[in-house]
Amino acid sequence: MTSRAPRSAAPSPDTSPDACSGDSFPGLSGRACHAAIVLLCAGCGVSDRGGTAGPSRTDSTGVEIVRNADEPLRRGELVLPARRVFGSDQAGPELFGDVGTARLHPDGSLWIADSQAQEIRVFDSGSGAHVFTIGGRGDGPGEFRRSDFLGFDGEGSAYVYDHEHRRLSVFSGSGEFERNHLMPSTLGISPLPQHVTSTGTLLGQIPRGPMERTPARGSTVRDTVRTWRMPLDGTAPTLVSKTLGALYYFHDGQSVAVPFAGGSPRGFRDDRVYAIDGVGEASYSVYGPAGLERRVVIDRPPRRIDDRAVTMYLEGMRRSPLPESLLRIYEEHLSDMPIPEARRHWGDLLFTDQGEVWLWRAVDAAEATAAGDPADDQVWDVFDAEGAFIGLVRLPADVWLVQLVGQTALTIVRDDLDRATVAIHDIRWIR
Repeated sequence: MTSRAPRSAAPSPDTSPDACSGDSFPGLSGRACHAAIVLLCAGCGVSDRGGTAGPSRTDSTGVEIVRNADEPLRRGELVLPARRVFGSDQAGPELFGDVGTARLHPDGSLWIADSQAQEIRVFDSGSGAHVFTIGGRGDGPGEFRRSDFLGFDGEGSAYVYDHEHRRLSVFSGSGEFERNHLMPSTLGISPLPQHVTSTGTLLGQIPRGPMERTPARGSTVRDTVRTWRMPLDGTAPTLVSKTLGALYYFHDGQSVAVPFAGGSPRGFRDDRVYAIDGVGEASYSVYGPAGLERRVVIDRPPRRIDDRAVTMYLEGMRRSPLPESLLRIYEEHLSDMPIPEARRHWGDLLFTDQGEVWLWRAVDAAEATAAGDPADDQVWDVFDAEGAFIGLVRLPADVWLVQLVGQTALTIVRDDLDRATVAIHDIRWIR
């Protein structure tokens, strides 16, 4: 599988080019997003607000605006140790070459994608027993070369997309190969399906190809990320959302991402697209079949960008595997780039089965220390399905969330030797 859990669980959008590729720069994809920690929660959600007044709600030309005070009602944490861990350095199904992602099936089984073997291995999440394996590296039906595991539809069928063959493969919940679809020409040369809805509809991007002309030296271009509904019957795709892509600075025919001006991270919940908004207000937007439906805001001071933050960004570029020619642009022209005054509040988002929205606070160590938080912790803000701020959850830095179902958790963590394990945890609410 193409996507994989990162070496360190907490990504740093402030020290690397934006991870979400836009329409105009398909080759500038940055890091592959994201890691895999699945929180499998067995109870109901955390949306009980008691007698506390909720957020203000207004209507703006058909779009609901939900504005919250920055007053979390509950605080949660990851229960350690894990209830069950998957992954081994011994031969067998739990020896993963390269964990891509992990997903919990509606029947409770755990599906783990191995990018190196191009397989998805399925385990009983309770006993840990290996149940079956699908896929494998190859060109035949149900085999893959360079694939992404998209998830399950409402019937429990699994969808896997192979980029090399432009082919979607569908498997039953019990592992039988059901069918495949070649992507129609209406979806472009290199379609990027990213999500499957409960009805089996694909959502994703349709890259437009390279720019016809390279912009002038010293100019900037803001990319746009378009999310499309992608029919497999050859009918035209329909636009679901347009969100900000990365801002690029051009010099001598090459481009680099402007620091702190990356694209809006997105997430999918059934047929809805959620996008973290740009710099300034702490807000996210919800897009449905008819367009923008809701914008959720929390009253929180802006994250100002100072000289220290810019210096840290440049140090991060020096440590990265960035080509020397691109690093030189940062070294020589950073002062010419239109760096924004503030940076984005959140760097990632996920959803529970109850529709709650979890957003990862993208703070660096200095910001965390100033706020009185441990520098190596993650903090996730939690909103209910209607946009009300209901609490926050603190997690260790070496774990990352991929899926949330009630109050239980599954995680993928990489150790210092880049070995990955997948573990099931509980979430405990302590206040």
